[in-house]
Amino acid sequence: MAGQFVLWRIDPNDRDNFIANFSGSKWSELAHRENTPNGNGGLFPGWTAASRDLINRVRNGSSNLANRNNLPPHRYLQIPGGLPNAAQVNYLRTCYWINDLVRPSDPGFGIVALAPAAVAAWSNGKKVDSLVAQITHGATSIEIYYLGGKEMY
Repeated sequence: MAGQFVLWRIDPNDRDNFIANFSGSKWSELAHRENTPNGNGGLFPGWTAASRDLINRVRNGSSNLANRNNLPPHRYLQIPGGLPNAAQVNYLRTCYWINDLVRPSDPGFGIVALAPAAVAAWSNGKKVDSLVAQITHGATSIEIYYLGGKEMY
């Protein structure tokens, strides 16, 4: 599984406020738990020196992943699809963390494609508009690796 967007880190209060403002949104279970099967005959490594290095290379655009098997544990903000109301859009416009949304370009990272309207907004640097367009299009997820500055476990 991958998200449409990545937010490397989020503060617990920001996560909770988002879930409170977007009815039906939820915080996922931990993905890629240490020593769980990766679906290709191996195990996910958890947070190791190698997985930390890998996620840092994804972050700075210097990775060349074959697949997601060696990524460290992470979670998702899962948002049900539907047209956000005016209060929700206004809330998003006040969220500083929206500026930190990214879409890593490494094909092996496997970021989920955006809807056309979300692509258009993203291409014009309009992250809030892109997120709103994607939520309007359907269920949306934001992949997150650090909560409150700590690695996901």
